[in-house]
Amino acid sequence: MSENPKSGAEKTLVDADQQARLRAFSDDDRTLPNTAHASVADRTQPGRASDRTLPATPPERTQPDTRTMVDPTALAHGEDGERTFMDPGAGAEPAANEPRRALQAKPAAPSNSLPVGFRLYEYRIDAVLGQGGFGIAYAATDVNLNAKVVIKEYLPEDFAYRTVDNTVSARADDDQEFYQNGLDAFLIEARTLATFRHPHIVRVARFFEAHKTAYMVLEYERGQSLKTWRKKRANVSEHEIVTLFAPLFDGLAVVHRAGYLHRDIKPDNIYMRDEDGSLVLLDFGAARQTASEAADVAAVVTPGYGPIEQYAGGGRQGPWTDIYAMGATLFWMVTGKKPIEAPERMAPEDPLPSAELLCQGKFSVEFLRAIDWALKLHPKDRPQDMNQFRAALFANHSGTLGLQDALLASDDEYTAGGGDSWIAAFSTPRQLKAKLSRFGRALVRPGSWPIAIKLTLAMIATALAPMLITAYYNLNGTTEAVSANELRNLEQIAGSNAKHIGQLVGDSRNLANYLGTDADFVEFLSRPPTEAGKAALKVKLDGLIKSNPDVQLAMVMDPSGTAVVSSDPQVMGRKFQFREYFRVAMTGKPFMTGIIVGSVAGAPGVFFSNPVFAADGKTVIGAVVLRILAAPIGTILKGAQLGQDRIPFLVDEDGVIVWHPNDKLLYTSLMPLKKEVVDEIKDDQRFRKNTIDSINQPELEKVAVGLSISGNVSYNSTVNKREEIAGFAPVPGTEWTVVVSESRDYFAAPLNALFQNVLLSVALVGAVFLLLAMIFARTIVRPIEQLTLAAHALKSGDYANANIAVRSNDEVGQLARTFNVMIDVLRQRERERAGRRTALGYDKEEA
Repeated sequence: MSENPKSGAEKTLVDADQQARLRAFSDDDRTLPNTAHASVADRTQPGRASDRTLPATPPERTQPDTRTMVDPTALAHGEDGERTFMDPGAGAEPAANEPRRALQAKPAAPSNSLPVGFRLYEYRIDAVLGQGGFGIAYAATDVNLNAKVVIKEYLPEDFAYRTVDNTVSARADDDQEFYQNGLDAFLIEARTLATFRHPHIVRVARFFEAHKTAYMVLEYERGQSLKTWRKKRANVSEHEIVTLFAPLFDGLAVVHRAGYLHRDIKPDNIYMRDEDGSLVLLDFGAARQTASEAADVAAVVTPGYGPIEQYAGGGRQGPWTDIYAMGATLFWMVTGKKPIEAPERMAPEDPLPSAELLCQGKFSVEFLRAIDWALKLHPKDRPQDMNQFRAALFANHSGTLGLQDALLASDDEYTAGGGDSWIAAFSTPRQLKAKLSRFGRALVRPGSWPIAIKLTLAMIATALAPMLITAYYNLNGTTEAVSANELRNLEQIAGSNAKHIGQLVGDSRNLANYLGTDADFVEFLSRPPTEAGKAALKVKLDGLIKSNPDVQLAMVMDPSGTAVVSSDPQVMGRKFQFREYFRVAMTGKPFMTGIIVGSVAGAPGVFFSNPVFAADGKTVIGAVVLRILAAPIGTILKGAQLGQDRIPFLVDEDGVIVWHPNDKLLYTSLMPLKKEVVDEIKDDQRFRKNTIDSINQPELEKVAVGLSISGNVSYNSTVNKREEIAGFAPVPGTEWTVVVSESRDYFAAPLNALFQNVLLSVALVGAVFLLLAMIFARTIVRPIEQLTLAAHALKSGDYANANIAVRSNDEVGQLARTFNVMIDVLRQRERERAGRRTALGYDKEEA
């Protein structure tokens, strides 16, 4: 069967006063109400059964009601601890001043149900499947098709009865309005279900009015409720749950996209077919349109499965309402217990334990967290549509999720065809937003694009792609060739500059050697110094300075390290015995320092020292020291500079940049220096700095320190934040290295400009070709569009507009001719079917 005989026994009726107390929380305000939550019995106002107001869509009751008086402080518990509403007013005697019911106008039948064998048009009643407070479910047979069906009859037994002529009548005059409202709601449910076409939603084959009531004909399904099925299984795996519920999620998404909510999802309303074990969603008696803003005077809620907004009645409801109930059903599936009733969770600390905690280790964390997400008390904290919930719940089951997404995409395409569901999809701003979201996703899925666009793009790609690929290949090849040439050029520039600097250093070294062997200096240091001798040597040193402007300082030092004669009066008489250039010279060896910012001279320069030997040629009696300015070295290097595109610089043996056109980079290291090197530089006050910053350039440090060969390198500059190339060469006679770097964009700029011109040419050609391709594509697509319009006309039964004109003999033209023939056949069959129905009197009977 397809309807559940227990579907109404567990529902709770929430009165209008309680709805008002809960509505503030369920809409947008997340603050808990100050009033304490009352029990279910406390929330119901006593009164006569005939005084109660029917919900906007009445609950289906297919089991006898068990309404009794209850203690207001206690609640009755049904099977598995499920709370059941018990009406304090039902069964009570009316007050003394309250009018009695009117007597029945017609005698009652022996039973409220139709007798076995009774005929309702082509349907024969075979048995009663279930009977509740609002209706009766029958097993029946369609005698024309010899097919079993289920028929639901509207008959609220508290307010109506069956007469001896099998019509249904209100029990009293004051019950008539209640009865008629319920009948209208029953027909609304039937129309709702009839709009859905999904294998996992109960199918309404037909609905009609007869005998002063209404009937709903449903497809017959053999099986059992999910609740019954679950009780027979101690353990259900996550994979099994996913396999069962994935198609059901798709069906519920169809309901939501049509603009409806179920509003009473629970294990009793989910049925498992015996044929294939699939699930089907039943009982849409509480369904309503999403767009409806009218508040229910009294809402029907199943404790544990109804979200807080349903208790509020007029609370803002949407897909998230059904998602809560579906999450509660899944919670029951994995834990064996239904969740705590929503109003009882309105406390500072939610008393409902999480599924993740209760089922830790039994199911995946993602699966359990998705269930907990769906059970969030506030509507805004839950998934807002079935796609969100499905993606979270099936995160570890991508195969199932992918199938569901494909089915949804198919439904979207059908909806876009112009059906009624397309109109319903725009019934609320939320659904409009969802539609725009799906349109955005379609843009990134080329398979959903129109054929004209795909044909146009294909033709443009075929024509222009080879041109672009060739141009790009040529650009890369040319860039690599130019890069190789530029690298060799930079290497040559670096080598030329290193050679010139080497010549400058060599000339200074030769001058120092010459002074060290000068007889005047040997004679002066061989005897005790005299003032006359000092004066004569100073004149000689001053002449040397004047004749060689690169020499900044010259001095003669005795064996104690004292500058006995100097071209600079400030240096005269000072001791330099701890200087490295003096200590090395006193061992009998000439010495050259690196570039030093002198503590006295103040400008960068290089010290050359040469020992002075006694007449025997072995005894060192002093030293001659020259200080050569570093400015000539900078002059040589500046000749290689080209704005900010080509930068030369000099690196010493420690990896410190001792000359650079950018003062910020002067005396920084290519890589961080060792502590002992930093301490030595600090002690010597070599650069008048206590710290040496690093630019962290390992590619340059590898080639500029310790190598004695020339070469080139490509690297990403940490200073300029760009890709650069560099040539390098060692300075002869020193441990210095000249590096000349250049931006790759500098030499590639002309090639990029050429490539941009090629792209512009391709764009112009492409624009012309695009126009031609669109015209050509339209000639192919137009007949297909005509076929589509004809198919939609056929769907609406408009045979006059279903035929299309055929003007071509290609494959599309042949398809159009076949389509026209099919239309003619269908039209003829429709005429024959209408004739048979008229002959049999069906149309007249249904009217």
